Amino acid sequence: MDQALDALPELDDLVPLREALLDLSRVDADDVWAGSQTYATFGRRLADPGRVEARIPEIAERLRARTERVLRHVVGSLRALEAGDLAGAARELIAAGEVEEAAWRLDEAERYYRKALELGRKPRDRRAEGLALKRLGRLARTRGELPEALRLYQLGYAVSDAERDLAGKVVACLGMGNVYVDQGEWEAARMWYLRGIEQLPDRATPQFLHLCNALSVVERRLGNLDESEGWLERGEAEAAAVDDPGARDYLEHGRARLLVARGELAEAVRMLRRVLQRDPDPIARISALINLAEPLLLQGNPVGAEAALREAESLALRFRAIRHLPHVYEQLGRVAGARGDAEGFVFFEQALELIREHRLTLAQHAAVQHAYGLFERELGSPESALARFEIARDEYRSIGAEVEAAIVEGDMHVLRGGTDRKDPAGAADIDEEAQ
Repeated sequence: MDQALDALPELDDLVPLREALLDLSRVDADDVWAGSQTYATFGRRLADPGRVEARIPEIAERLRARTERVLRHVVGSLRALEAGDLAGAARELIAAGEVEEAAWRLDEAERYYRKALELGRKPRDRRAEGLALKRLGRLARTRGELPEALRLYQLGYAVSDAERDLAGKVVACLGMGNVYVDQGEWEAARMWYLRGIEQLPDRATPQFLHLCNALSVVERRLGNLDESEGWLERGEAEAAAVDDPGARDYLEHGRARLLVARGELAEAVRMLRRVLQRDPDPIARISALINLAEPLLLQGNPVGAEAALREAESLALRFRAIRHLPHVYEQLGRVAGARGDAEGFVFFEQALELIREHRLTLAQHAAVQHAYGLFERELGSPESALARFEIARDEYRSIGAEVEAAIVEGDMHVLRGGTDRKDPAGAADIDEEAQ
């Protein structure tokens, strides 16, 4: 797979083909025979051009359908312009950008959002301008450009505030809170999530559930476990009235992570297995499997943790959820570390390569470097561990994540002979629908 992917030019039009190569790749029988499958990542799988060729009509149909959706929105924008509806024209361009963004065509999406921003400034109704700014903020966050993401969300909030657009303000609050979480600025994240709660006229909404889950995460990361539970309870009280199974699932993920923080590992495992038994959508299932691996590993069950992570890996490849794979490989590296297996370094290397190749966030890159350093420290490579810690610390500081940088500094202190810090790396808090 590594050789096949390297042979393809970096063209957005080839993204579906690259995804099909991943989806249809297969395990190398020689690896299985040699027993090295334990360390296999997708890069060591075998590409199968023949199977991909058979998939070309399907790939072409997906491309055609996406192109048609984009063009219909563009023509809709022209019709709105013809009618003198600049706000409607901007909204149609935003919709076109959202189609491109969902296909991971970020540069194309940005062009649509910027043109929508230009049109959205002209009419009296500027809500489309505010939405375009927030969509540009989301793109900047996806690219790891956190100061720019924050600036754009702030501008979007100001426009929505001026337009008395409560729904738009909630989107901006959630976006700014997410950026502050990426930076490890938990107090600032809490402030914006709370402001989002204040703007919501109706609490029986998916947005309220996501905000409650986000506030629970913040309080848990600050060590306020009772407050964390309180936000989960608020969300759970409204969940039955919300027609959004995904939002309800993520509340249960949050509940399970809180149980892990309290050391109630068996109950966390039971809760996540119940989520999996309901057969949630593939992305929610991937998140549940990644979150399940941590309590299993803490229970001393590396076999169960590895099985959960391998299923998550398979689903991520099958449904092209590439952004989840670094979390999977980071956790597989932790499983290898728990076994004292130095060959587990391949998982961290694969995670870092994926983050670079797919332009995932610098915060995620720093988190993997931190976990990689912990792995090398435990396996008796202090110099390599220190180098990883320094990279992670500097990357966190470059995005303003001083809390996370301080945690890494604590591990550097331990490595130099200081008092041990009982704060091991854990699974990521993943709420994909709230991004």
